[in-house]
Amino acid sequence: MATGVLSSTAGSEHLMQEKILFVDDEVQVLEGYRRLLHTSFQIETASSGADALKKLKNSKQFAVVVCDMRMPEMDGAHLLHTIMLDFPEVVRIMLTGNSDQQTAIDAVNQGNIFRFLTKPCSKDDLSKTLNAALIQYRMTKNKENLLDSARYGHRLDPWTADPSSEAFREVEEKVHELVGNDARTVQPSEGGIYLGKIVWSSTDYVLQTLSPARVVVHPRNLLSEIPDPGELVRIEYNNGSAEVIRMARR
Repeated sequence: MATGVLSSTAGSEHLMQEKILFVDDEVQVLEGYRRLLHTSFQIETASSGADALKKLKNSKQFAVVVCDMRMPEMDGAHLLHTIMLDFPEVVRIMLTGNSDQQTAIDAVNQGNIFRFLTKPCSKDDLSKTLNAALIQYRMTKNKENLLDSARYGHRLDPWTADPSSEAFREVEEKVHELVGNDARTVQPSEGGIYLGKIVWSSTDYVLQTLSPARVVVHPRNLLSEIPDPGELVRIEYNNGSAEVIRMARR
């Protein structure tokens, strides 16, 4: 069953260590990156484009993707283009042994990448690039927080449910199906007030859209009553519970 999340929402985004995902079809290369950088960064690896997309879908902690260009089935340009569409907040870096001009042009045009690096790349150059990418990621997230604070009166912290849980997968699939891949899934905070339409509910959670594309995941057991999908409601949190005020029906 769903449990309250209000006590842990403040600053939760900063408590989640940002991960860097290296993608390469050569396992020994991935292990080399891990050994080289694990003391300075939180590194995870994927051996294919499909594996990388699965990891990104199941976790909101990835800030940077470093991808090799030459991979079977899905090359780096294709993968980074897909990441740009489905996970636009993730900073994208191309790392390849192929340094021809056309490869760089394709990567930039298709994936809108942050940096283009050639192999072999020194630890110093790679570390500097990763630190710059993390700064870029944080600046983007800070801009989102400022916009959210202006629109809603407070920042909207990301939903922190276990990404491996069935409930997480169910909610995220519904968000993508009903609202779109660009929607940001957030959780309520103590003192937060949320005005928007109810789009879906399960035995544990109720989803409410805000404007622009923000989806609040309300723990069902905290709500004073359960609104129906399609209803426009105001939900106010206070003392660990939430009052639901019905305003209109679609």
